Amino acid sequence: MRDGTGSSVAPGTPLRLLCIDDREEDAELERLSLSRAGYQIEATRAASEDQLAAAVDGGGWDVALLDYTLPGWDCRAALQQLLAACPGIPVISVAGTIGEETAVEMLKLGAADYVAKDHLERLPFVVGRALEAARDHRARLVAESALRASETRYRRMVETAAEGILVSDEEFTIAFCNERMSSMLGYGHGELLGRHVPELHVAEDEESGADQESRRRAGESTRYPARFLKADGSELWVNVSASPIFDDAGGFAGSLAMVADMSMQRDAEGRLKQALTGTVAAMGALVEMRDPYTAGHERRTAELVVAMARELGLGQDAVETLDLTARMHDIGQIAVPAEILTRPGRLSQNEFTLVKAHPRVAYDILSSIDFGRPVAEIILQHHERLDGSGYPNGLAGDDMLLEARILAVADVVEAMSSHRPYRPALGVEAALDEIAAGAGRLYDAAVVKACEQVFAAGFTFQTV
Repeated sequence: MRDGTGSSVAPGTPLRLLCIDDREEDAELERLSLSRAGYQIEATRAASEDQLAAAVDGGGWDVALLDYTLPGWDCRAALQQLLAACPGIPVISVAGTIGEETAVEMLKLGAADYVAKDHLERLPFVVGRALEAARDHRARLVAESALRASETRYRRMVETAAEGILVSDEEFTIAFCNERMSSMLGYGHGELLGRHVPELHVAEDEESGADQESRRRAGESTRYPARFLKADGSELWVNVSASPIFDDAGGFAGSLAMVADMSMQRDAEGRLKQALTGTVAAMGALVEMRDPYTAGHERRTAELVVAMARELGLGQDAVETLDLTARMHDIGQIAVPAEILTRPGRLSQNEFTLVKAHPRVAYDILSSIDFGRPVAEIILQHHERLDGSGYPNGLAGDDMLLEARILAVADVVEAMSSHRPYRPALGVEAALDEIAAGAGRLYDAAVVKACEQVFAAGFTFQTV
């Protein structure tokens, strides 16, 4: 049903109405106007302060109509009493005659609207508009409360996160960091704000940091280890997971980084590495105790492979892998009878077959150990040759790991340079001639060249 102003009300719409009026006949006219518009009215009239207090004590009113003229009772006080008891209730001021100044005064005091008693045909429209505004207001309050709760939860998650959180702008200036990030680097609250992210990187990592910034500007998310400078100047190993932030137009607006402290993990890795190094040394010593003629062979081979790997420009991980592998590459000789290893003179075919089994034996011993690197595979292949003439599997060319090709050359050079039961030491020059003659056929040509350059630069075996 529509009222005279065009407001639409579904027939039977319930309305709990509180009329604050000293005249019953006026309250009845108000109820009648609203009933004709389609409202199903449940009304109470309060004609005094005590009656109003009793009415609002029950609560649950949808709208209140407040007579501007209350004999012996100030309508302003009634309005304040009503709003204090029923926050959010729409209150409509009703007056016999109401001027603009009076209307504005009531609106300022908290009334939702006003209507003149001689224009009660407008009342359904005014009530409908007030109810809609009240619903919108309540919805907004609920949304704002939910938003505040969400912000509180988010802030708690950010501030209690185990990882540091770092937000920077398009120039990589730090705009936000959580307490974990500050404490991780030894800074007080807010001290990191305004600093440039590159200032956190150690000097040696500046190039890597610049590369990460370029990736972020290109829209790339990355995860990488880094060294950050703490407030006291010391270094902290961290793992960074960084993603770009874009504005509404799709332009680069900054970066979000999750930063994890890796110091405990690095310490644990260091202890594990020490333990592994000790185990490798013990394995090497076991072999050398059974074969005094090759004492120090594995350690000297390790010296050479490290120098060759660096000459080839390999990364630190590959260098460490070769060092570790070379120090136990002959562990398989534990399966060869000691009298064969130490016998002067040439070996029989059957005896040489036993010796040739040592890469496979080493692989069987080491393959079940997780070194985090292909140690067992490198040792298995270190007697293979480019043309397929090696053992135990006759691998050829790129089927051999690069590390195995490096170890193969270093093993030959060290073996020829040192004394053997069946011959005296042949010397470095003879060893270099041997690998040069086989370059590209038996041995990787680039690896042979690296070995030659290492010796040309003054390399000498340090282990006796």
